[in-house]
Amino acid sequence: MLAIDQMIFHFINSTLSNDLFDQWMPIITDLHKNKTFLTYVLPVLLLVWIYRKRWQVLPVMLGLGLCVGVIDNYCYRVLKPHFERERPPAVESEINVRVDRYAGYSFPSNHAANNFAGATFLSYCYPALSGVFYGVAALVALSRVYVGVHYPADILAGAFLGVIFGLFFFKFWSIILLGSSRRWPIFSMPRSKRK
Repeated sequence: MLAIDQMIFHFINSTLSNDLFDQWMPIITDLHKNKTFLTYVLPVLLLVWIYRKRWQVLPVMLGLGLCVGVIDNYCYRVLKPHFERERPPAVESEINVRVDRYAGYSFPSNHAANNFAGATFLSYCYPALSGVFYGVAALVALSRVYVGVHYPADILAGAFLGVIFGLFFFKFWSIILLGSSRRWPIFSMPRSKRK
């Protein structure tokens, strides 16, 4: 299994190398730290979201923050120290490392876990946009291998954990807000599906 993991890593990291990916993957992998995204794109997205959904944004935003925060800490403080898998730059030769900032152990990928947990949570809130949410999460996860800081198994494990945790957290968050389901209809079942 380790040999297959390494083979796929080298295929994505080296064989798929091209100028377009070299330019965009380092940006995508740390989009949450990109000044242009944080200064211009994110505020516009938030304003459009608030304008369209009004008061429904508050429980979704708070739930999303808690969901990502919990899985991030669990992966970084519990799972990574337990498995202690070194990142590719520490053990591989002849690889392309395309980012300067990375820290901690490799397994599982926090980026994958966080993004897939967030994508799952948001997909239950806005099912029509689930393709967008999961597409972004998958692209970020793939970028971690391309930039040379994670193995494929790291992102697969992170994605699996993220989806499972995102699902359970959405259910948990729904129960917390159940008493306010009239105020927060996004967390209540549509009438047509009620028995």
